[in-house]
Amino acid sequence: MDWEIIHVDGKEGMEKYNVSSILAKLLEASQLDEKSVQELLDTDDTLTTSKDPCVLQCVKRILSARQKREKIFIGGDYDADGICSTAIMKKTLDLLGIENGYYIPDRFKEGYGLAVKTVELAHQKGYDIIMTVDNGVKAQEAIQKAKELGMEIIVTDHHRIEEKVDADIVVHPDYMHERYAYLCGAGVALQISRNLIGENDDLTAMAAVAHIGDVMPLWRETRKIVKKGMRILKQGRPRSLYALLYNGAQVNETSIAFQIVPKLNSIGRMNDISNVNTVVRYLLLQNEDSINNGAVQINQVNEMRKKLSASMSEEAAGLCNDDDILIVYKETFHEGICGLAAGKLAEQFKKPVLVFAKNGETWKGSGRSIPGFDLFAFFSDFNELSAFGGHEGAVGLSVPQEQFAEFQMHVKEKSGIVELPSADRHEKAILLEPEEIGFDVIKDLEQLSPYPKEMVKPYFAIETKGCVKTYETPKVAKYAISCGNTQLDGVLYTRKDVEMIEKPNLMIGTLGINRYRNQISCQLEIEYMK
Repeated sequence: MDWEIIHVDGKEGMEKYNVSSILAKLLEASQLDEKSVQELLDTDDTLTTSKDPCVLQCVKRILSARQKREKIFIGGDYDADGICSTAIMKKTLDLLGIENGYYIPDRFKEGYGLAVKTVELAHQKGYDIIMTVDNGVKAQEAIQKAKELGMEIIVTDHHRIEEKVDADIVVHPDYMHERYAYLCGAGVALQISRNLIGENDDLTAMAAVAHIGDVMPLWRETRKIVKKGMRILKQGRPRSLYALLYNGAQVNETSIAFQIVPKLNSIGRMNDISNVNTVVRYLLLQNEDSINNGAVQINQVNEMRKKLSASMSEEAAGLCNDDDILIVYKETFHEGICGLAAGKLAEQFKKPVLVFAKNGETWKGSGRSIPGFDLFAFFSDFNELSAFGGHEGAVGLSVPQEQFAEFQMHVKEKSGIVELPSADRHEKAILLEPEEIGFDVIKDLEQLSPYPKEMVKPYFAIETKGCVKTYETPKVAKYAISCGNTQLDGVLYTRKDVEMIEKPNLMIGTLGINRYRNQISCQLEIEYMK
């Protein structure tokens, strides 16, 4: 990775916004407009409740169902957003006293979204209304089947609407005030819930996890949901989500993204040995023993997922060639791990990568892109695909066996005529004076949490003449850095593959406060040194 050291003044921002020099420099380097800066610095996490017509229409129909004693079926999805959306809606209907049931499809046997067969089974079991969460805008066949059977169908979703959704009611951010533009599926479900039962901290925390899991832009109402949800999680609620954090872990967007979200996702990815529907029940548990037992089981599945992901990624790396867009496939690959393997390979080879596994007579795969290349747009005109979805950075796609060779040739030909971004990663780091660093100014950075991806990454460069290494193990090395009246610990994890230097003159990394065994210290997590 190449680093550009940038010099930022920050004085104007310090005076204008009454913030530390470090925070002011980050704001200036990110070139945010006045409205965005004010939103970032706003400490109020009071949530609003949507009164948009589509939401109120849905709320009215649910209340009517309670009055008529109708049964509502919830159709969910198997990722963290879909699981949390399902739990939010189920808990809401339970509190209203409405008889309900839910189902999340098997990733491998049924695939994404509401299926015709699921609609038929719901009808046979006497459900009057089908309500999707985090899916539905593409479920045209299932919607038509519901109507044929005399059932009403409510679609609540946030994915791209590409054609008219012929449901009775559609609740979607596209039809809501711009304040709600960045809601994920659980965020949409939360708006419906807030209208029906009011504030519920457990459900807010679930929605916060879902927004982080779906990597939504952290602005507007989404920002407030995540901010408030993290505050609730810091209090240990809901216990089911909190139990998925590692012991002693701080609650922030990073720990949620790398500890809670992967564990929720792992059950859907490993649906051949587990059932994603059980995770919804787990999230709604109140009994401490049941929660602890459930967390152990989820952790066990996640550990199996990590081992499988590591071995499959290593095997897939050995199958890569020199093509501009890599296509890796093997019949024995695990379908649920394809996306993880593609992500690791894309990072390793600095190219877009597709990884496929065999499912019957179809190759099912996932693709991951590199910064600056729209993978969704690239594949949007491919006729060989029997199923396709996703966004700029990640896609899911299915190719019939008889068209797979043609598909590969199509990718090779098209990648030869489009311009791919440079493989070299280039990051910026803001130069700081050592005396700028202290507990108060580092804590000041917490105002920016949750940190929007649209901002400059918070990398800082510090000249470290006189720095000495104080501690070294096979996993980590520590350095003592003098910063005026503050002692700064430089921490280098060997997994980052950064060359270790005994007496470096410059370090680049992220600043934070380390809390360990009742001891608190300022810390620079090192990304580069020279």
